[in-house]
Amino acid sequence: MVEIMNLYKLEKKRVLVSILNWNGGDESVACLYSLFESNYKSFSVVVIDNASTDNSPENIKCLFPQVTLIRNSENRGFASAQNQGIRYAIEKHFEYIWILNNDTIIDANALGLLVYSLDSDASIGAVSPILLDNDNSNSNRIQFCGCSINRKLRYFEQHKFLDEGLKAQSENPKDFCLWGTALLTRTTILKKIGGFDDKLFAYFEDMDLSIRIIKLGFYNRIVEQSIVFHAGVNDPNSRPPHYVYLNTRNRYLFWINYLPWHQQVNYTRQYLAGSLLLAASWHDVGDSQRETATLLGIWDALCRRGGGWVKERSLPKWVPSILLTHPYIFVNILRGDILGVTKKVFKRLSAPSRKD
Repeated sequence: MVEIMNLYKLEKKRVLVSILNWNGGDESVACLYSLFESNYKSFSVVVIDNASTDNSPENIKCLFPQVTLIRNSENRGFASAQNQGIRYAIEKHFEYIWILNNDTIIDANALGLLVYSLDSDASIGAVSPILLDNDNSNSNRIQFCGCSINRKLRYFEQHKFLDEGLKAQSENPKDFCLWGTALLTRTTILKKIGGFDDKLFAYFEDMDLSIRIIKLGFYNRIVEQSIVFHAGVNDPNSRPPHYVYLNTRNRYLFWINYLPWHQQVNYTRQYLAGSLLLAASWHDVGDSQRETATLLGIWDALCRRGGGWVKERSLPKWVPSILLTHPYIFVNILRGDILGVTKKVFKRLSAPSRKD
């Protein structure tokens, strides 16, 4: 069930800003305060709440009566919830939609510069500001300035320096992708290609959208003068189990969707090998939650199962027992290293037996 509260009669604006809130608390409020300080004023805001339990929806409703609030009765994830914002933008005939994370602080000139970029070049399908770390250190460290898809090696190269990002988008525009943290795009494009892939729930959905924008004949760009501050990206090893699960699963779902059929078998072997090594690393340090999350991610990836992380799910005990007792043997088999497997088996058989 979806409850929609139109808290303020919308004037005709060019941009709809779509913000996802899930127990966002003070972060969502700070984001909205900074947004309404923008020099560019031709925008309206919709906040999609994913069944928050921290009273943040009520707080937003009280502090920002001009915002339209959409309340979901369950956590629908980033992709599905932001698709609600996209449908709203299309139905209300907004020209652009700004997909915006709630853990951002907006520079006053950011939105206007993004709009100007799309206005100035009809070949551009989506734009993103430069994302800087919002860690109160005054370091202004660049967190994101574009990334490029490497189809041969099957990974995304994250550009660490602004000149690298600008060079990449100029020289290889058909490979240049954007995060969904502060993504401004045209609603006419989204009407043609659809929004985010609901199956992905969260993570990789922005890369998938970037590729579909390119396939439609448009380009993605970063706007170097446009600045948004974003909460720092944590060490992946400290991320919760649901992050491990979604990234493990979605990496496969993304690549298998874009690889030609004759490359899919080889990629599946390489994916399984790498993911088993990840599960083994969690197993070696005694982290059963992330170990299970990785194995479930592998299983659901191969079954093409989408949706969110279900904490209560578990695997039969024999699965990790078989796969993680001798993971490197399985990895070598998957990678085609038969000689390596033979050596490992021979070494194990020739090892002196343990005497109690």
